[in-house]
Amino acid sequence: MHRTKTLSATSLALGLLLSATSHAQEAAPAPVFTIGAKVWNASWLSYLPAAYAGFGANGQPALGDVVNATEGSRSTSVLPLVGVRYGKFIASGSYGRFTSDFNLLNSPVATPSGTLLTSRSDHFVRKESDLTLGYFVLPQVALTLGYKHAKERRDSRTGLSPQRAPLSDTRANGVLLGAVASFPIQGALNFYAQGGYGPARLKTRSLDNSFAQIDAHGRYLIGEFGLNYPFLIDKAGLRAASAAIGYRSQTVKTRSSGIIYREDRDLRDVRDGLVLSLNLIL
Repeated sequence: MHRTKTLSATSLALGLLLSATSHAQEAAPAPVFTIGAKVWNASWLSYLPAAYAGFGANGQPALGDVVNATEGSRSTSVLPLVGVRYGKFIASGSYGRFTSDFNLLNSPVATPSGTLLTSRSDHFVRKESDLTLGYFVLPQVALTLGYKHAKERRDSRTGLSPQRAPLSDTRANGVLLGAVASFPIQGALNFYAQGGYGPARLKTRSLDNSFAQIDAHGRYLIGEFGLNYPFLIDKAGLRAASAAIGYRSQTVKTRSSGIIYREDRDLRDVRDGLVLSLNLIL
């Protein structure tokens, strides 16, 4: 069974830019390097396309397709981050690996003798890499430009076959415009917010060559907000480490074609949940 275009949810590497905002009002005669990590506990909503057999209005045998929006298993992922700041300019990179299982009690399977309904379980593995450049237009606000590359593998098994089989591979490339800001609340405690939006190109290659290979255009929307607090001060009185807690959401919308009739439809893939961050300023 072939899939419609797979959505890649990606992570914009803005966590390090938040650390940089804590230095926004300080002089930066030399580069400032940062390492850190995000721990993201997220739910995952995606879709499972399937084919079914039936009869058309003329009474002749026909094939159709259906897309089920399905909630996957919640999982926790660690995203390592690195970055550098020089004056008002910042650059950062991140990497993420996400997995989830999506289960259906009844999914159609088209066969020569008709449609069978069976249980189905799909396993997703998604890897994302991000590069981001930013510039502080205000002491506490930076505008960013990011590039995202993602790969996703989907394996599937049904009640008809207990063995999981490779289903599809997807590659995505996107460009995101965004911003990050941080504002003091009380003492050293800060409220932060960050976001990114931009187009993407997705290429899905089915591992079942009996179905067409599909290219698609998509749109990324990424947002995060929360509280940040520095807990370590170096000898010069500068903030050397900070921790943050927040909520993060990542959505990819794709204009996709059906696996049988190539009917265009809008598909949505969403990961969201609590995120904890730790950044060290070197």
